[in-house]
Amino acid sequence: MTWPELCERLLTRLEAQGENMSTERAEFGVLMVDCAMRGCGADLNCKSEQKGGDMK
Repeated sequence: MTWPELCERLLTRLEAQGENMSTERAEFGVLMVDCAMRGCGADLNCKSEQKGGDMK
């Protein structure tokens, strides 16, 4: 599991319990874009054998 997948899972679980996570989702999106633009080295691609990606 990648860190973006974990964050998505946690946000989804909180929403399922009735929490409004729209602000957090927006902030998470901004952080991911910033990381990708800076080349932070985080694996932002959801790759798996099932999706045809190369496992690292």
